Amino acid sequence: MTRIRVATLFAVLAVSVVACDRSDVPVEPAYEMNALLDHVPADTPYLAANLARLPDEFVDTWLVRLQPVLEEMQTQLSAARADMEQAGPAANPHAGLPLAVLSELDGKLSRAGLESLGLDIGAHNAVYGMGAFPVVRIGLSDPSALRATVQRVFERAGMTVPEQSFQGVPYWRLADEHQDELAVGLYLAILDDHLAAGVLPPSAEQELLPAFLGLEKPADSDAGARLLALNEAQDYTPYGSGILDLHRLADQFLQPDALTAGVIAASGNDRLSSLGPACVSEIHAVIDQAPRMTAGTTELSAAAIGYQYRVESPSTLAGRLMDLVADIPAVEAVSSRMVDLAFGMRFGAVRDFVQQTASAIVADPFECEQLQELNDGAANTLARLDQPMPPFVNNFRGIRISLDDIRMDGATMPADASGHLAVHVEKPEMFIGMAQMFLPDLSNLAITAGDPPVRVPESLLPAPGMVAYAAMSKDAIGLSVGAGEEQGLPAFLDRDAGPKGMFLSASYDTAAYLDLTSRYTAERQRGQYDEGHEAAADAARAIAEAGRAAFRAAADRSLTTLRFGADGLVIDGRMTFR
Repeated sequence: MTRIRVATLFAVLAVSVVACDRSDVPVEPAYEMNALLDHVPADTPYLAANLARLPDEFVDTWLVRLQPVLEEMQTQLSAARADMEQAGPAANPHAGLPLAVLSELDGKLSRAGLESLGLDIGAHNAVYGMGAFPVVRIGLSDPSALRATVQRVFERAGMTVPEQSFQGVPYWRLADEHQDELAVGLYLAILDDHLAAGVLPPSAEQELLPAFLGLEKPADSDAGARLLALNEAQDYTPYGSGILDLHRLADQFLQPDALTAGVIAASGNDRLSSLGPACVSEIHAVIDQAPRMTAGTTELSAAAIGYQYRVESPSTLAGRLMDLVADIPAVEAVSSRMVDLAFGMRFGAVRDFVQQTASAIVADPFECEQLQELNDGAANTLARLDQPMPPFVNNFRGIRISLDDIRMDGATMPADASGHLAVHVEKPEMFIGMAQMFLPDLSNLAITAGDPPVRVPESLLPAPGMVAYAAMSKDAIGLSVGAGEEQGLPAFLDRDAGPKGMFLSASYDTAAYLDLTSRYTAERQRGQYDEGHEAAADAARAIAEAGRAAFRAAADRSLTTLRFGADGLVIDGRMTFR
């Protein structure tokens, strides 16, 4: 059961996203459609694919950008191969397969080299479920070359993996014959134009292999139409999109006649598929608060990558979530600051929402045994919330940060910074008054809404020499840090509110952020690994550092926003590159 869940999660996380130009009238896409989607059954609980091949410009640009990483990988691969060959098989009896793979990759970490192995970097691909079991199909540059590559790897590794055949179609199966849970195996098949890989139960081979090996295609596959419709509705590009239907996925475990439930029951575990109708109905009621997730790429070029994730909810719930969001300014889409962050949420309203939801469960608890933890959690939540909230928390509406630089003193305290900070509350005058009662050094500050910023005593600041000013607007308390920053503080406080429903927005200089985190993040210490794994750890660190440096050299800015809309949660992201 655990392996099925892990395999399903792997497939779901593999979801990458796509779209076509919007139009009121359906038109034929201006690209060659992904023929791999013809293999996808209409009842798949999840689906991800690119409808169009990745643009050559995108692939070639990123190969150039990642060249330092490929070179470092080549260095580490060559060194590892030499070490393993010198030590011999007795030193590490499990090194056969890694050494065989290294031998194949040696000197081929480039587009031409990978294509010589049969791979195609920009190819069509598709990820979907046969029941809950994940299947991946990837287009190839040369299927016969990849077949030869796989066979060489097995031979060099000294592995006996006989090529099997089903109705004349060859395939490989790698499975642990001694599993004490539901058995699944890795199935590989190199077909006429693509590689098929799946995590499938050997007990259902006769049922699954005809479709997996392409001998039978579903008569009513609608995968291409579903992704086209998604891309058109959300204005996605055709370079990757996906759908996760949680209701369908749950049915694979809850409905006795479903493929996955049947395989589990045959293994001697039918706990979920034997639940009564009332229990199934309650589980669906929980899942149907977020029954579907979708994702897609909104932009894909050498200069920028955009993406979007959506978690759909019923309109009544979505409306309630939108009401929790505070109307505060969002970050500027085009910012020159190192980091801009805005978070707006009415904490008092959030508390009421959680309390009402928990009260509804306590008043009408779930009958299903598998949901008793939700009943207990609701009761515990009500007990914790049955206390008065401090005025500041109850009236909190949001926080905004806009900084150009941060210089740390040790690991936790800032020694200096420049930028702005704003705390949004219902009644800022009340909180200034409370602060002045507890901090005598604040009592002499005459802070009035709309007045110019006033200097904050250095005794209240975390480091000597810091320059800070405070100001107040009708709904926020602001602070500037750094000489001259006070001049922009009033405008920072008085920006217009962001789009309705947006509760988090962040914009940052990606390279500067990487520099900051590398300065104050402790490096992994040597000595964590035994002698046999230390070299592998060193190689992994060297490759990771090369990747970080290459990404930093190419990165420009990142923008992320989270908002509640009329149909649920929407997450947008965009990264630009030099």
